Amino acid sequence: MTDEDTGAGAGGAGEPGAVALAAELSGYLGPVAAEAPDGAGPWTLVWTDGPTAEEVGAAALARAPQTARGLALRRELSERWTALGAIRLASAPSPLSCGMPVPVSPSGVEALWWHTPLPVPLTPREERLVYALLYEVHDDHRSDRVTAEQICRGLSLRGPAALLRRSGAGLTPAEVLTDRYAAAHGHLAWRHALRTMPVPLLLRAVRDDPRPPPECLAAARALESADHDHD
Repeated sequence: MTDEDTGAGAGGAGEPGAVALAAELSGYLGPVAAEAPDGAGPWTLVWTDGPTAEEVGAAALARAPQTARGLALRRELSERWTALGAIRLASAPSPLSCGMPVPVSPSGVEALWWHTPLPVPLTPREERLVYALLYEVHDDHRSDRVTAEQICRGLSLRGPAALLRRSGAGLTPAEVLTDRYAAAHGHLAWRHALRTMPVPLLLRAVRDDPRPPPECLAAARALESADHDHD
């Protein structure tokens, strides 16, 4: 058996065996389809979300080893888990020395979920961000369905901060202040990855603001109070 996404290949499983195995696996793993090869390649077991390729491969080998060894595997991701994966990747610590996030891509999202069965739990904030991202990307393309590439591009163009602002999710005091002052201070990590500015810089920004909004004054007081509590 091979995993199509790894680039490996194998042959030997014909239509009757592949279709029968897909039907058997569907009985307890959720819908699994047998996809005919384009040319001389192997038949492919295809499913959306759910178990990992490793789990489906093990289940297939346990039930029909002769058929399974000649099949490829492909797990597709629904829009919901593509959007969540993109948001989590954008918010993850950057491996780059400059601190900027690595561009989010469909292959990156796929790699994020590679060893993870789906669904997974979402935080209330993630629920709002996923909804906001998918709503806007669908609206961009005037379509009921969008691709992983369109979802990732939609997030990259907007940045998670814009989505968070529009989602109605509650912001922490540091986020309230960063959202107001990040652009003036060249803090791009907020727009692209929801990284807040250092607290001393935020408090100085409020003091230097000739007309700080009430919510910013309240956020600054909360940060100062928290800082005193840690002393």
